[in-house]
Amino acid sequence: MQLFNPFQPISFKENICFLTGNHLSENEIHTIPVFPEWLISRYKLEEASITMIDNHKMKYKNIQLPACKEVANAINKLDFDTKTAFEAGYDAVIKLPEITLFQWMARTLYGVLFQDFVFAIKYHQEKEKEFKTSELMQLKITYLLGMLQSLIHPVEFINFKPWSIQCYRVNISKDILNYKDETHHFNFCLGMNGFGIIACLQDNGAVTHYNKEVLNKVGNAVLHPVQFEELYGRFLYSNYLLKDTTNYQINDKNGIIQYQLPATELENTGTFATWDDKVFAQVLSNLWQPWGIPFNKVYNFPNSPMSYLIDERTLAFIPKEQIGLPF
Repeated sequence: MQLFNPFQPISFKENICFLTGNHLSENEIHTIPVFPEWLISRYKLEEASITMIDNHKMKYKNIQLPACKEVANAINKLDFDTKTAFEAGYDAVIKLPEITLFQWMARTLYGVLFQDFVFAIKYHQEKEKEFKTSELMQLKITYLLGMLQSLIHPVEFINFKPWSIQCYRVNISKDILNYKDETHHFNFCLGMNGFGIIACLQDNGAVTHYNKEVLNKVGNAVLHPVQFEELYGRFLYSNYLLKDTTNYQINDKNGIIQYQLPATELENTGTFATWDDKVFAQVLSNLWQPWGIPFNKVYNFPNSPMSYLIDERTLAFIPKEQIGLPF
């Protein structure tokens, strides 16, 4: 099955549907916000900006995607369903199908990437240079958009999930939005209204398996925000170590798009490079900046990096009441 590849030809344009690749007349263009209007209003982000990949800034409200009517309607329904759950809190969020969470996060992450590419293409044109991106990134984005087709077409993932998604109760204020993404390896973090979601959107579940010992110890515990950031750091760094080798087998069976991993991929849980405590400690130090925890406290060789999740002596989960840091 042929997937839409927005790089062949370059299709980051206002008159091309971001999901289907269809060219749109002026009357057919529907502009959809990457960050839903209710979220921008709820967290007073009307004039707030997000730092893009090359350090230029864009206002949340100006990060948009062009879409055809069918895709726009599907995203409106997605936003309604997720708004209802996100505003209700953790108990409602965990009842959402994982594919719905994936769609919401993939649409958001790709929307940011879309604007990054628009900016980069314009910059290269002004400098009279050819815009290029790696074949691997092209492939990863093509697959991401292919899976996001689940918004408008039936999609099945045969004997695997393309993602790792974890949701927790987190002691985070209803008035705080904690949003982070990492667009090279498709990492995502969202915290709000007493819950937090961390995800890797194209790891085939390998990151969850890699961190299963820690995840099992955490279980369904309510987390202090610093603990939630540590879990995100584990996902972020693990996904960085994961080798990008995925090639999906894609078939159209009676109108259902089916994704399947090659047998060799199913037999293992991903190939990871060697863990480096110093690098992981730097990840933690960056994520723990709100608490002012310096790198030399996070890591002091030959000791392991400090952890607010697992007690270094008992190897048991640390309850949030014992953290001793402000929320």
